[in-house]
Formats: sequence, structure tokens, C-alpha cells
Amino acid sequence: MTPQLRSRHFEKRRWVTVCLAATIIVAFRGEARAERLLSLDDALALARTNNRDLRAARAHLEGTSTSIALAWAALLPQVSMQGKYTHNYKNVELDLGALSQSVTGLGDSIKAASTNPAETAAINRFEQSLTAATAGQPPIVIQKGEQLDLTANATVPLVVPYAYAALSSAKLSQRSNAANLEVTTATVLLSVAQAYYAAAGADELTLARRHAVAVATETHDTAKARVAAGFVNRVEATRAEVAVVRAGQDEAEAENTRDAVYRSLSTLLGTHEPFRVKPVEGVAAEPQSEAELVSRAHERRPEFSMYRTAIDSSEASSRSNAWRWAPSLSAFGTARLSNYAGFAGDKYAWAVGASLDWVLYDGGVRDAERHLAAAQGRENAIRIGLLDDTVADEIVNAKETLDTKRRALDSAVHARDLSSETLRLVRAQYEAGTAPQLDVLQAQDSLVSAEVGVVQAHFDLALANLQLEHSAGIFPPHGGRP
Repeated sequence: MTPQLRSRHFEKRRWVTVCLAATIIVAFRGEARAERLLSLDDALALARTNNRDLRAARAHLEGTSTSIALAWAALLPQVSMQGKYTHNYKNVELDLGALSQSVTGLGDSIKAASTNPAETAAINRFEQSLTAATAGQPPIVIQKGEQLDLTANATVPLVVPYAYAALSSAKLSQRSNAANLEVTTATVLLSVAQAYYAAAGADELTLARRHAVAVATETHDTAKARVAAGFVNRVEATRAEVAVVRAGQDEAEAENTRDAVYRSLSTLLGTHEPFRVKPVEGVAAEPQSEAELVSRAHERRPEFSMYRTAIDSSEASSRSNAWRWAPSLSAFGTARLSNYAGFAGDKYAWAVGASLDWVLYDGGVRDAERHLAAAQGRENAIRIGLLDDTVADEIVNAKETLDTKRRALDSAVHARDLSSETLRLVRAQYEAGTAPQLDVLQAQDSLVSAEVGVVQAHFDLALANLQLEHSAGIFPPHGGRP
């Protein structure tokens, strides 16, 4: 075989291999298009709705909202009602008619023994008035055998000084809890974005490994053709075959890693629907200065809002406990309905009034709670100061890391281009018989490493940009609000 024919033969086989690799990549992308293609915004929207950590955090926030209702309870009327049935061991009544007869009999005895006409006349007048007063009166029930009672009580707070500050504290505390939910949301969505970029990187790595298999296969085909033509021994074909096997194993491991990353992302998104992520786009340069990013972080990071409202809530709680030393005024009313009449002669009774309650000593509970609230306020003030410095450091570090990763990506792309050109030149020399096969295999490995380096550099740059946006409060959008 002449050198020209041999060159054409190798060129034809190379094009066949390249076309086969392109077909595999297109088939892979076609399969991905058959699944749902998720953008980062789509993934974040799914996580906001389906992520179980966020759903649990929202349920917890709904539970803490009851503290406002409990604070309102001290300012709203309290109404209670009780129905009661009592079986007494005997029925007890006071019969005024029988009692008057007894008194009249006593008066008759006194009149019989008396010789004073005036005394006798006075006794007669008393007997007449007593008979008139008790005539037709039913017996008074002191204790009924089968007793039914229905009682209603109402208390209306009029002046409760501590309750107003307590209500304000509860509302501020709930706002702090809502900001804490935003912190949780931002943390979860950051994990989702990191997993999303990891999935995109895993896709790129899988494609790079598949390209490595195509390159190794092309080298193997070339070595087999040279062995068949008698230019080299079978050792070169065996070396090339080993490279194909190794590349195939790397591809399988990349696919396993990709599947594991997608499973983790699926769990974070709370969906079992098949999907693929979009390739990560380039990261634009951040035009804002570090001071501008820190200022934005103060406005949009939910941690600052959480601590500020917590401090305000602690101050309101401290005022509330101080006001507990003041008396409280309330009005009350009660009504009773029964199946018997007492001394008043009615089967019902009611009463209204006002009550002044003043706890003079409670063992120091009020002061202890006031001091506790004040200490919590000081703690949160210290934490917000620490957060201020921490965020500033995070932004400076993230901005420097982003610049470094951007340069690393440029270097990785340049190294990949050089490695690709080197492999092309060495392969041409190998086909012409002026370079050993080991140089081809080494250049081939260098290209694979360079392509993997580009994938890693893409991933590192995306994560660095994500971290900077999170530190500055740019990510997630809308301050992490669900």
C-alpha cells in the first residue's frame, strides 16, 4: 500500500469514527429533548413548590402564627357557659305557711296567759300581718332533689397595660419567623442551584468521556490498520485497545455519577418526572463594586431582616413584662338559670360589676422575663454586627474567587485547544511513520484531561458566581420569598 493510499484509508476511517461519535452525541441530545428540559428558573420554581424542607418550614411558620392569636386573647372578652345536673340526697324546702302557724300557736298561748289587753292586741295585729304575708306563698326550695343549673359568665378587659406591648411583640416575632423562612428558602434554593450546576457539569463530563471513547477508538482503528498493513507489530494495537477499554470505563463511571447527581436534584425538586437540565451559560462580569454589593446585601439578605425584627420583638417583650407591674381593669357579668326558686323567689339571677386586679408580688417572674427579653435583644444585636462583617468578607472572597475561576476557565479552554492541535499533529506524524504510538496515546490522554478540565472549570465558575450572588442577596430572586 502506497503512502498516499494509506493516508486516504486512515482519513476515511477517521471520518467514519467522527461521524459515529457525532451520531452518538446527537442521539443523546435527542433523548434529552424527549425529556423535560429544565432551566434554572424552572428548577427553582419546582423547589419552591415541592421541596419538602420548604413545605415543612412553611407549616412551622403557620404554627408559630398562633402566638398572635394568643396575644390577642388578653384583650378580647372571655365568655363561658356551664350546664349542671345534680341529684341531691333529699329535697329541702322552707314552708313559710307552716312556720306562720307555729308562730300563731305560740301567740295564742301567750294571749291565754296574758292579762294585759294591749299586749293581746299587739299579738293579734302581728298574727294578722304574718298571715297576710304568708298566705298563698309556695314553699321556698333550699335544696332540690333533682337540680338543674345553667350559668353563663363573661369578662371584658377594659385596661390591660401589658397586653398591648405583648401583642406588638408577638407580631414582630412572627415577622422575624417569616424572615427566618426566607433564610431557609434561600439556603434550600442555593442547594438546588448547586445541584443543578452539578447536573449540567455531569452532562458535560459524560459528553467529554464519550468523545474520549471516540478518540481512543479512532486511534485503535488506525493501529489495527497499520498492523494489518505490516508496518507495526500487534503491540501497538493492544496498547490502543487498552486505551479504548479505559476510556469506556471512564464513560461508564461518568454516567453513574451523572445519574446519582440527577437523583439528588430530583429529591431536592420533589419530583420524579424525567428531566434534563440546560447547559450552563457563560457568566457575565459583575459590574458592581464590593461596596455596592455589600449595600445590596443589607437590603436583600433575609438574615438582616430576621435579626432586626427579632431585636424589635425583644424590646416589645421587655416593655410588656415591665407593664405587668401595673393593675388591670375588667368588667364582668354572670347569669344563672335553674329549675327552682331560692329566697329571691326567681328561677334566674344575674349580676354585673368591675374588677381591678393587681399582682403585687409574683416571686420575680416579671423581672426575670423582662431581663431575659433584654438579653435576647442584646444577643441579636451582636449577631447582626457579626453578620455584617461576615457578609462583607463573603463578598470580597467570592468576588476574588470568581475572578480566579474566570481566568482558570480561559486557561482550561486554551489548554484544550492546544491539546487538540497537538493530538492532530502527532497523529499525522504517526500515520506518516515519523512518531511513535506512545506519543499519540500521551497526546490523547492530554486532550481528555484538558476537556475534563474545561468541564470542571465551567462548574467551578458557575458555583463561584452563584456564591457571590447569594452573598450579595441577588440569589435567589425576590430575596428568597416562597
